[in-house]
Amino acid sequence: MKGFRVPPQASKKEQVRNLETELKNLSMASRVSQMMVQQLMQSVKTMSDDLGSALNQLYELQYKYTALQKHLNLDAKALDAVANEQRLVDFNKGSEAADKKDNLVVAATVASDSTVTLTSTATDEAGTDRGIFRSRLKLSECGVPDLISALAGKEVGTKVQVKLNGIDHEVELLAIRNPAEVAVEVAQEATH
Repeated sequence: MKGFRVPPQASKKEQVRNLETELKNLSMASRVSQMMVQQLMQSVKTMSDDLGSALNQLYELQYKYTALQKHLNLDAKALDAVANEQRLVDFNKGSEAADKKDNLVVAATVASDSTVTLTSTATDEAGTDRGIFRSRLKLSECGVPDLISALAGKEVGTKVQVKLNGIDHEVELLAIRNPAEVAVEVAQEATH
C-alpha cells in the first residue's frame, strides 16, 4: 500500500508564535502604508498651494493688464497684434533651435517622418476663435490620422480641412522639416 507523508502538525505554541509574527508584520505594513499616505497627502497639499498661488498671481496680472489698458486708453486689437508679433519671434527662435538640435533641414514636401509647422483657423459653436496660433510637431506622432493623410506629400502653403478636438479647422502648412539624412536621400533619388 502506497501512501504519502503528512507534514507534522505545528504545536499550539508554534501556531501562536506564527500568528504573533504575522500580526506584527501586518501591523508594521499598516504603519508603513499610513506614513506613505500621509506623505502623499502632504505632497498634494503643497502642489495645491503652489497652484493656488500661481492662479492668484495670474488673476492679479489680468487685473493689472486690464487696468493699464483702461487707464492708458489702449486699443486691445493693437496690443494683441504686438503680442502676436512677439510670440511669433519667440516661436521661430525656438523652432530654429529645435531644428538644429534634431538635425532637421528645410524640405519641399511632407514625408512620413516630417516635422511640420501649422496654423489654423476655427470657431466653435459660441463663435469663439479656437484656431491654433502656431504648432510645430512631428507629423507621424501627432495622433490625428486625418491630419497625417491630408498633409502627406503636400507643400508649404497647402490648406486642408481637419476636425481637431471636435472642431473643424482649416489647417495651413507653414513649414516642413525633414531629418538631414532623409533630405539627402530624397535629393539623390530626384537626380536619378
